[in-house]
Amino acid sequence: MLHLWNSFIAKTKPSPPGTVGLGFCGSSIVTVRAVREGEGYSITHMAEETLPFIPFANSLPSEENCEMLSHAMRRLAESIPQTFWPLQIALPDPSAIVQVMEFDSLPESSHECAAIAQFRLEKEFPALAQMQCTTQVLSKEGEKGLLLATFIQRSWLGCLNDACRTAGYVPSVIDISISYIFNRFYDLLMAASGDGVLILVEQDSWSILIWDDEHRPRFIKSRWLDKSSGKDEEYEGIVQDAERLIMSYVLRVHGRRIGGIYICANEDDRVTLAAQFDKRLKMPCVQLDAIEKFTVTNGLSIQNVSPGLLATLVPRI
Repeated sequence: MLHLWNSFIAKTKPSPPGTVGLGFCGSSIVTVRAVREGEGYSITHMAEETLPFIPFANSLPSEENCEMLSHAMRRLAESIPQTFWPLQIALPDPSAIVQVMEFDSLPESSHECAAIAQFRLEKEFPALAQMQCTTQVLSKEGEKGLLLATFIQRSWLGCLNDACRTAGYVPSVIDISISYIFNRFYDLLMAASGDGVLILVEQDSWSILIWDDEHRPRFIKSRWLDKSSGKDEEYEGIVQDAERLIMSYVLRVHGRRIGGIYICANEDDRVTLAAQFDKRLKMPCVQLDAIEKFTVTNGLSIQNVSPGLLATLVPRI
């Protein structure tokens, strides 16, 4: 079985005593620090900075955007220094294009895999802005090449890396939120037989990840939420889109069968969406509670912390 391991910066280290996580929630950047306690984590520090723009939402960051991001990152680093702990960053899911690509064969090096994935994406979308690519081989020896490719706009990624550098932050992993959630609940998700579906809903976006009967991601898609609509319309839109994508996946290849649907979101969204999915798809959804195994100190509250940010506090080593 294979953990989803698409990271733009990754290092292998002994298990640390704790982790620093950083995530984006609308126009806010939130940094959280947690120490390992038994099988769980105790959150000891939180800091937030608000920007006059939403990072990664526009096609290109301006010079002013990058400067503001750097200043905000420096203030966060003053409140929560990284020291020797790993820093894991969760990007908004819609900031990435994720594709599972099939090839007759794959090159051996990760650099060459990224190059062929980049070539295929640019051929399909020639007008797309320059993207940074990272890949993970999903296929087994003797099978046709199956490559999970994640693309992030190079200008935004560069803006983020420069901001981290000026703040003294050194990321150990940079990835999208649904990858962290997939890894966080990996053992539970892999217990399902057949193909499976993970749905993640955060404040400004929602995502769907579908894996096959060998527990390999086969489809990932994300969308920004339309904040001009009411909650009921928002929920209905998520359910309809997810149902359409699931049906398309199942019908594309004979023999595909969904064995479980899992929803991760803050409690209010999770309960309401699960009820609507249960009714529409005639399959009970499993609710994933991102707060599980987390405690807080110093009067902090994590009720409104995004699931993706909490998942960054589980080290990926």
